[in-house]
Amino acid sequence: MSFLKIKDPSKRDKLVAEYLKTKKKIQDDFRSERLGEQSLYEDFGKISKPITEQQQKTSEEIVSKLEAIENTPQVPPALPQPELEALRESLLPTDIGQIARKYLTDS
Repeated sequence: MSFLKIKDPSKRDKLVAEYLKTKKKIQDDFRSERLGEQSLYEDFGKISKPITEQQQKTSEEIVSKLEAIENTPQVPPALPQPELEALRESLLPTDIGQIARKYLTDS
């Protein structure tokens, strides 16, 4: 828009003032809309605060329990195969038949 083409200074000043007023109103509307969205996000934050706090406490509990599990002593290594077979044989009852002994030792 060219304000310079208007020859009458009073009309030009009035039009420029109206233009500036409209421009400021658009900026203010945009700003208030953005601030309105911001306050909406703040309201969501207030509403969801108890939920997020509870989730944080729960996650901290889980992490502490996992750390406790990681710090437990490790399971001793498995016995070598010959020693394991000897242990199995020693734990089997002596009064069972060959078929039962076969199925019990194959596991």
